[in-house]
Amino acid sequence: MKRLIWLFAIILSFGLSSCIDLLDEITLNDDKSGSVFIGIESQLLGSMMSMAKEQVDPNTIESLEEFPNKSKDKLKDLKGISNVKSFNQISAGRIGISFEFANTKALNHAYYSLLDIEKTWYSPNIVKISKHKISRRNLTPQLVKELNESMPELKDSEYLKYFTLKSVVRLPAKSSSVTYGEGAELKNAKNISMRFSFSEILNKEYSTAYKIKF
Repeated sequence: MKRLIWLFAIILSFGLSSCIDLLDEITLNDDKSGSVFIGIESQLLGSMMSMAKEQVDPNTIESLEEFPNKSKDKLKDLKGISNVKSFNQISAGRIGISFEFANTKALNHAYYSLLDIEKTWYSPNIVKISKHKISRRNLTPQLVKELNESMPELKDSEYLKYFTLKSVVRLPAKSSSVTYGEGAELKNAKNISMRFSFSEILNKEYSTAYKIKF
């Protein structure tokens, strides 16, 4: 999150107006295993980083560029997690990691490890997966707390509307219903894409939870 906030600060300093997504992408299999990509996507990421290198401390740039490999190291010894890969494709507009998970327990341990939080038996699951449903709990309180503590000026920034939390879920069968944010709608697709504006998250505290049945 701190690297994410730093990246957004760069956007503010250059006045860019292209959307930057914090992406959480899950591909789900019939047996409740699957794969995940977590990272940052932006069409202007490459040019933005090129400009930043001329004006920002090189150590800060290096820290961001090493983010995928450091995240990969956090997952390498987790039970039920495999095929961990890092992506540092700045010129293509994508930075992040991908991995495969054997079950819901492994997936949640991975999320907690990436957040540097110990997962205990009483820790709430971030994502729940059953035979015909996948859901994520509301992350808004944690996001608002982190952003307000690290960069409170974001709340009044006109550029906040260009910064989004994007969630993509690829299902093993077509969905029957999708509920997310402040509304619900019926779907009939295997690929569900949901965007949550950071402007709405910070100023209106919209829910970032979702529930998909298939």
